[in-house]
Amino acid sequence: MLPPHKTYVEAFAGSAAVMFEKEPSPVEVINDLDPEIAGAYRLIKRLSKKDLARLRRKSWVGDETTFKRLYDSKPQNDVDRLYRFLYVSHFSYGRLRSRSFSPAAKGTTAKTIQRLEKFGPRLQKVQVFNSDFEKVIRQFDGPDTLFFLDPPYAGHNVKVGESDFDEERFYSLLKSLKGKWLVTYGVRGKLPGLLKGGGYDIKQFRTPRTIRAMRGVGGPKMLVQIIATNFPAVKKGLGDDDSLELSEWIPEPGQAVAASDPQPTPVELAQFTKQIPIIKGIDPDDERYVLGIVLEPEVVDAQGDIYSVEEIRQAAHRFMEEFGGLGLMHRLQVNGQVRILESYLAPVDLQIGDIQVRQGTWLFAVRILSDVLWGQIKDGALSGFSIGGSARRAPESAAGTETPADIQEAG
Repeated sequence: MLPPHKTYVEAFAGSAAVMFEKEPSPVEVINDLDPEIAGAYRLIKRLSKKDLARLRRKSWVGDETTFKRLYDSKPQNDVDRLYRFLYVSHFSYGRLRSRSFSPAAKGTTAKTIQRLEKFGPRLQKVQVFNSDFEKVIRQFDGPDTLFFLDPPYAGHNVKVGESDFDEERFYSLLKSLKGKWLVTYGVRGKLPGLLKGGGYDIKQFRTPRTIRAMRGVGGPKMLVQIIATNFPAVKKGLGDDDSLELSEWIPEPGQAVAASDPQPTPVELAQFTKQIPIIKGIDPDDERYVLGIVLEPEVVDAQGDIYSVEEIRQAAHRFMEEFGGLGLMHRLQVNGQVRILESYLAPVDLQIGDIQVRQGTWLFAVRILSDVLWGQIKDGALSGFSIGGSARRAPESAAGTETPADIQEAG
């Protein structure tokens, strides 16, 4: 979809995946506000064959002891500094570089060295910045410049400054540019509505997103995004088997004017799981139907958390929007053996059998197709659903009340 250009700029580089896939341009620029990311790119640019050989001799197998040791270390040379960054980035929970080791990464081998050998030379002529996005964009703006912009998505990203991202400032900058730009973004927050109102070309697409540390899900989750451009966006070079599907984007009711809620200050991303007893046999004529209460509002769970009606609503909707699979015992996918029948929020107080259900409760029902699984359920070997995810905790407010956990992913 990228038009011809002489200067290419990624102002929110992250992994700079688009730049590494495209043909080189005479001038190329990547920028990231995170000093560790920008610093890593600069270190990779300077890697010698000797440095690469030193990195090759280091361990690239997921190990929690190694991970914690590296996380707490303070490297004194460039090679060790880059090794720490790459190892922690790859094996941390959700790739977030927190001190939480990803259990799913235990014993796996990273292909980091092969990637350095393949993509490292591509960085030699690339200018690397660690600055505010607007400063870099204005410095390189011109009629022959193309900007690929993938800023933090309101309501989606974890620990990437989404609460500080000024969507209106960003939109004002887009309107003033001489160069061409392509923006990818989520469907939440103010920006989608601003772009739609500005008359820009907008398409919606879905891409698979894998949260590797969420055991039991295993497969990709679908992330709904938009592509916005200030030039006619035309697909090129996509075969029939390509998974990218573009469609006209229409904002949800109220979405265009809805501001994103303030996000709590992230402290640490923590894994959580919750067991939900299943209710079966509600309707004897509805064979292999099982129902569970996923989350109930204003009830303290086993981990000491309380979920508001609105938080439960967001979690339930995001699960269905980005659903990727069902797992068995947090290990095996059973997508072909189980079918989701219902996922809904109780509109009023209900009674299901002997169980009282509060208004706003998230209920989840599946049909069991597998004879083996159904036998285990009838025998009581499988007695409940288990949801998992990640959450950020905000510190207590000045008033002394605790801010509820902000659910980031629902498994």
